[in-house]
Amino acid sequence: MADKQEKAQVRLTRLTGQANDPGFWREIWQQIRLVFYLLRDPDVPFYLKLLPFAGLLYVLFPFDLLADFAPMLGQLDDITAVLVSSKVFIDLSPPEVVARHMATIRQQDGLEDTPEEDGVVVVEGEHEPVE
Repeated sequence: MADKQEKAQVRLTRLTGQANDPGFWREIWQQIRLVFYLLRDPDVPFYLKLLPFAGLLYVLFPFDLLADFAPMLGQLDDITAVLVSSKVFIDLSPPEVVARHMATIRQQDGLEDTPEEDGVVVVEGEHEPVE
C-alpha cells in the first residue's frame, strides 16, 4: 500500500511541475560525481577533461590572486577556481552525455524512478505519426 502511495506522490509531483529538490549538499555531491563520470566517459573530448585539472592546478600553484594568508579570502579564490572549472567542464561537455550520467546519478540517489518502475518504456529514434 505504501509503495502505491509513494508512486502516486511521484506522479503527482511530476504532474504539478514540482521537481524533486535534492538539497544543497546532495546537489554538490551529485556535481562531484558527475565530473568524475564525465572524466571517465570516452564520449567527452580529451581537451575538455583538462579543465577540472586546471582548477586543481590553480589550488596547488604557489601564486594566487588573493594571498592565502588573508583569513577566508585566500581560500575563496581557490574554491572559486575549482567550482568554475568544474561548471565550465560540465557546460561544455556533450549535453546528451551529461543528461545520461545525471539521470543515472539521480536514479542512484532515489530522486527519479527508473523507466521500468514507472511503467514507461523509452524508445529512442525517429517517430512518425500513424494514421
